[in-house]
Amino acid sequence: MLELVEWGRSNGLAAKPWLILGKGPSFSYYKQVDLSGYHLLSLNHAVRQLPVTAAHIIDIDVVADCGRALVENCRWLIMPRRPHVHFDPGPKRLEDYFDELPVLRELDAQNRLVWYNLSSSKPYGDSPVIRARFFSTEAALNLLGTVGVRQVRSLGVDGGRGYGGEFKDLEGKTMLANGHDTFNSQFDEIDAIVRAHGIDYAPLMEPLRVFVGTDESQRVATRVLEHSIRKHSSRPVSFQPMFDLSVPTPKEKANRPRTGFSFYRFAIPKLCGYRGRALYVDADMQVFSDLAELWEVPFGSQKVLCTNQPAAPEAWKEKGSFFHAGRQMSVMLLDCSRLDWSVDEVVRGLDEKRYDYRRLMFDLCLVEPDEIADRIPPEWNCLEWYEAGKTKLLHYTVVPAQPWKNDDNPLCPIWMAEFREALAAGAIPPEEVQHGLASGFLKPSLARELSAAAIPAGPATSRLAGPVPAPHGGGWSSRLGRAAGKPWRLLKRSLER
Repeated sequence: MLELVEWGRSNGLAAKPWLILGKGPSFSYYKQVDLSGYHLLSLNHAVRQLPVTAAHIIDIDVVADCGRALVENCRWLIMPRRPHVHFDPGPKRLEDYFDELPVLRELDAQNRLVWYNLSSSKPYGDSPVIRARFFSTEAALNLLGTVGVRQVRSLGVDGGRGYGGEFKDLEGKTMLANGHDTFNSQFDEIDAIVRAHGIDYAPLMEPLRVFVGTDESQRVATRVLEHSIRKHSSRPVSFQPMFDLSVPTPKEKANRPRTGFSFYRFAIPKLCGYRGRALYVDADMQVFSDLAELWEVPFGSQKVLCTNQPAAPEAWKEKGSFFHAGRQMSVMLLDCSRLDWSVDEVVRGLDEKRYDYRRLMFDLCLVEPDEIADRIPPEWNCLEWYEAGKTKLLHYTVVPAQPWKNDDNPLCPIWMAEFREALAAGAIPPEEVQHGLASGFLKPSLARELSAAAIPAGPATSRLAGPVPAPHGGGWSSRLGRAAGKPWRLLKRSLER
């Protein structure tokens, strides 16, 4: 076997930039990149997809999964001298697996097997120890830095909770099996590693990071939103629903959140490792265009961008006093690198009376007035209004009338078409629909859709030729009022969240 430092020195591999290939959503974009200018280092199962200079694997189980792809697709295989087994340090040395996994013996016989000391096990000899805390990307960057590589790019090293489409078969097997909630926890460690080694590191394709304020009652609506985003996106998407985050409760009742997730948006910069751009949206939305468009909106001197609704939408006219005209914080672009928000500190500010709930949620007083702008085009937050070819994001704000709760809604066909499409595509687990029905979160008519999930639905835009504003007065909102008891109290909570 080849020791890491000697391998790097004898092959002159530090003279050319390296591209690390992980399993995240941006992996798919390798087909659009000229790879000839890079040495390629695949992480774990990524070696299945294309030829690489080196494959890096920590867990011996991945060797068994990849099999002949290692012989056919990598010039060298790099592994710890004591590999992990099921994500924990294993009891045996790498060479002890030669009989069990003959592909390792074959690679060793061809001088294609490289070993190193991983920090999770006792080191062998005087070979340097390669540190990794959470994910294999950290070990990969450290070992490249150790052999003198100073320029590294990546694809598939993304935040969020998902894999790229090429690795869907592994989601229930390896994804976040180390116990972490998201892949975001690797970013702080990556930053420390590149500083320590002086590496010029950057992703080739940053995913569109989308964070969703949601709760258990909106799980199916969140799935539909995700499907609508992904099908229109020209770039990889890191989609992170925020369920049950730990948020302290303000002391004063008037300052307490109107929904369980009202304050979740303030956790986003920290979840992103205080780096890059992120989008916050509510769960009760549906997207009809490419989110990449929002990533082209310049921040300028601002840290937060939002939309503006100068007048109450038609659906709100009957109870317009509940509507807060002006800036809408339900769709927000955040420059996480310039926002030092902490949810605990935000609540502490409420308790210390530095601001109240309305100033926090409607004025976003956490930033200076000139650090926020309503520069997101209004078609990206259409409240209860849809026009084919114009609406890019439809926001279902009237809680009792939301189309997953009630059929008596003129916008219902639009959402139902997306629901059927997502269900047929496997984007909504049927058991989540069943749970929502049993819990009373979903309208009973959705039960009929489960049996018809394989029937494709046409796009919603083909059914509607023009604007579809929600009526008012004695129309659908009044009928819902009689049916739901206190819908306008719920509606008020919806726009104050």
